[in-house]
This record gives sequence, structure tokens and C-alpha cells, in this order.
Amino acid sequence: MDKARKNLNENGFSLIELVIVIAVLAILSAVAIPTFTGVMRRARQAAAIAYVDATIKSGLVFNSENDRWPNTWEEFAQNSDSIDANVLESCQRYNSQCSGNQRPIVGGQYLIEFYTRSDELRVSAWRFNNTGATSMNRSVWGCINLNRGGQIYHWNTDNYYQGAAWSGTIFDDNGDALSMCGQNP
Repeated sequence: MDKARKNLNENGFSLIELVIVIAVLAILSAVAIPTFTGVMRRARQAAAIAYVDATIKSGLVFNSENDRWPNTWEEFAQNSDSIDANVLESCQRYNSQCSGNQRPIVGGQYLIEFYTRSDELRVSAWRFNNTGATSMNRSVWGCINLNRGGQIYHWNTDNYYQGAAWSGTIFDDNGDALSMCGQNP
């Protein structure tokens, strides 16, 4: 009997050891989860930046070949499923300019939309809403003006922005008006 009791004591973990292991795991996860979340948010925004950049470049190629901007996503050669964006929170509640021209990108994490003028193409990628899985996504806005060149701006804070903003002022992370492609001259 003493031999069986001795083996049991030598092969198991004490309660103190288990508590220490659980405490170490809790500390590691408390540090790792926010870091991982930040990495995922930056990766999603990088993908949105790539979509905006590709859309602008595709539009510029189309313009050089056809002497006009594309009018549809099919002309951009970005055949993605159409959705009724007017039912989304960013369109209903925050007065985005949702015309049905929006497309989901980055696995449904963003909406992308384009607007054209005679000498300009603007492309926006923004989160669906301010709550839920997409609420921390940071927006991207890009444009190209045939007379002034092009730029892409991506927010580094959680300031909410949606839509193409043909009128009104678009503010950067510091609250200063952006002056891109003739916007807010």
C-alpha cells in the first residue's frame, strides 16, 4: 500500500503547480490576444489598400484605352457579387453615399466603392458598421486625378469614415482636412 501511495505522489502535479501553470497561461494570453488582434486588423487594412490601389490602376488602364472611366465593376474586371448596400448600417445610419455600387472585399470585412468625374476616379474601402466583427477595421480612401496625380490614404486610428465624400471634408487621423486629388482644396 505504501508503494502505491508513493507512486501516486511522484507522478501527479500538486495544486500549486497547476495554479502556477494556469496563471502563466493567463498572462501570456492577456499579452498575445491584443497583439494578434492588432496584427489581424493591420493585415485586413493592407488587403483593403491593395484592393483600392488595384482598382485605381485598373481604372487608369481602362481610361487610357477607352478615353473614359469605367462605369461598372465588370469594366474594372472585378467581377464580385453585388449586394444591396443600402441595408447596411454604414449606409442607413451614417449617411454613406450607398448607391448599390458597393462590393464586399477582404472576406466580407470591407465594402469598396468607386466614383468618377470627368478627370477623376475615387475609391473608398470602409468597414460595414461600428459594432461587431468589422467595427475595428480602419478605412482606406484613394483617388487619381488626371491633372493632379493620385494618392491613397489609410487611417491609423479607429476614426470612423465611410463613403466617397464628394462633398464635405475628409479628415485625417489628426483631425486635419485631407487635400487629395482636388478634395478639400
